Amino acid sequence: MSLVKYFFTFLFLGHFLLNATAVFAQTDKEILIVTFGNSTTAPRKGVDTVYAARVHKLLSEAGIKNRVVNSGIGGSHTGSVKDNSTFAKIEHGRDRFQKAVLDHHPDWVTLNFGLNDAYQDKGIGTASRIPLEKYIENLNYFISQIKEANGKVIVLTPNPIGSKLEKFRYERLMQYKKATKNVAKANKVYFIDSWKLFYRHTRKDPKSIDSLLPDGTHPNDEGHKLVAGAIVKIIKRGR
Repeated sequence: MSLVKYFFTFLFLGHFLLNATAVFAQTDKEILIVTFGNSTTAPRKGVDTVYAARVHKLLSEAGIKNRVVNSGIGGSHTGSVKDNSTFAKIEHGRDRFQKAVLDHHPDWVTLNFGLNDAYQDKGIGTASRIPLEKYIENLNYFISQIKEANGKVIVLTPNPIGSKLEKFRYERLMQYKKATKNVAKANKVYFIDSWKLFYRHTRKDPKSIDSLLPDGTHPNDEGHKLVAGAIVKIIKRGR
């Protein structure tokens, strides 16, 4: 081999090794995921392993270093405690967003709200806890802030509710589900349709959707397993 050919071969190999090392270093980096939501995200009595813990396990088994911070709180909606003084005097989505999400500097954030936002405390024909327009505004705010901090977003629709709850609640929640999908599409972020996920899984089950929702609202372990699988699939694809 001539000196010229040797020189260029050496340069090529060196360039290849540098790139390979960079790729390896990038894939070997621990990713941090924050799951932000309500009681369907938070650890819950009666559920052995919620989806946040399942996401960590599945990614670890795939050789992906990761840490998952579960920022779900029971009773939480997307707004502030000032928006609704009649229910759950806790730090809601807007109240705790900075410390529960942004302060962790996450690589990925899942947003899973809507059930409490849509809920009508005074019954059929009455106002939801968080008006639909405000819910949309809050989701847009979360997404824009996460993007600004260079995080990736996965928006989940609120999961459907079962037959134990009244039809008018199902119909109101459907509006919030559709709005969630539109927000995700408008912001060009990753999206999981939990309704489609749950109904597709139970289409041959005699109990239908109720088999995943023992109390009519909160997913059981099988429901959390479905959500975790969908999240992990996106993260693997989007790394």
